Amino acid sequence: MPVQHKLLIVSEDKNQAEDLRSKVATKFPKNHCLESSEVRKEIVRLKPDIVVLHEQKSGNSVQLIPYISREVPDALIVYLTERRDPLRTRDVNRAGAFDILFLPEEIQALEDVLGRAVRALESQSVKDEAAASFSWAQGKVMAFYSGKGGQGRSLVTSTLAQTIGLDSNSSVLLVDLNLQYGGIETILQLTSDRHIYDLDPVLQELNDNHIRSVTVVEPKSQIEVLASPGSAEIAEQVTEEHVERLLRTARLYYDYILVDLPSEMTPINYTVLEEADQIGYVMIPDMLSMTALNSVLDLFSKLGIDPANRLNLILNRMSRETELTQKDVSKHFPYPVIASLRDDNKRTQQILNQGKLIRSSRSERGLSLFARDVQKLARWLLTMDSMKSA
Repeated sequence: MPVQHKLLIVSEDKNQAEDLRSKVATKFPKNHCLESSEVRKEIVRLKPDIVVLHEQKSGNSVQLIPYISREVPDALIVYLTERRDPLRTRDVNRAGAFDILFLPEEIQALEDVLGRAVRALESQSVKDEAAASFSWAQGKVMAFYSGKGGQGRSLVTSTLAQTIGLDSNSSVLLVDLNLQYGGIETILQLTSDRHIYDLDPVLQELNDNHIRSVTVVEPKSQIEVLASPGSAEIAEQVTEEHVERLLRTARLYYDYILVDLPSEMTPINYTVLEEADQIGYVMIPDMLSMTALNSVLDLFSKLGIDPANRLNLILNRMSRETELTQKDVSKHFPYPVIASLRDDNKRTQQILNQGKLIRSSRSERGLSLFARDVQKLARWLLTMDSMKSA
């Protein structure tokens, strides 16, 4: 008997997708097929009840599970793979898949698995269990970007990462994608000879151990930092695939992944901005920065980057002498201002020049005005995420 639940087949193999579709068409008249690259744009519109996710040849599909679960929380995911790999099975199960089938020998079991999925949806018996399994895999990617240099983006990003690490129990990964020159490691007083391109040999089977082998831990806040190679030669070898796989894998193991992006728009920046759950746009409120933001929004539109419900403005170096106020910025742009960071440049530069950290302990006294305002921003972010989880 046909059911009313919507089923989505995700596969790169068109023949495989059509074969799967023919097998389920009778029972699931409401069915659709997508390629993996289309999932981000279409998953919310389709809102499937069941997703049959066929593993790509690259083995990258497991990282789509937490993304689908985040966008369509009640959907049940059946994972199909040609590889009998115990590590892959573990990752698929931990990411929250309803079941996993090994092709081609277990394809006959698909009908039975889908039947169980339908019964589970109807009884609602798996919702609590599914929520528990999804919770660990809902790491949040936050990209920090400015269309103009000199806005203090790297300092804001690194201080926010430190503050989240110090003021909560969240696990934090800070990624510096200023590949040619870096900067984060200087602000945090770190030394590292490992970088994102060192992941290249293990890119196809990336996991938390691989990521942690190339990060360095900031001792005070215990956040993990993936430093920039600081080399134009190495920067040319880093591709969008390196970044995409890093972020999608990191979602499985970290609560927050903060990414510091350079100002120019590159394929790597585009990949991160598309992947990000939130985009923190750091700007000094003056006419040059406002003009730059207008240009950025125009470019986003042309590239198909959707800022709706993702783009938040962070105003930096605010003072009585600031050319424009928060109200002025809010009048010009329909995006929320989530922080106004007071101008404390003299104190901040003094701290950095002395080789000290902006934040060094959870209960430290005498925080700079800048650090206090970043602390407020961190509390707001943590509170908002806590409310969403609840």
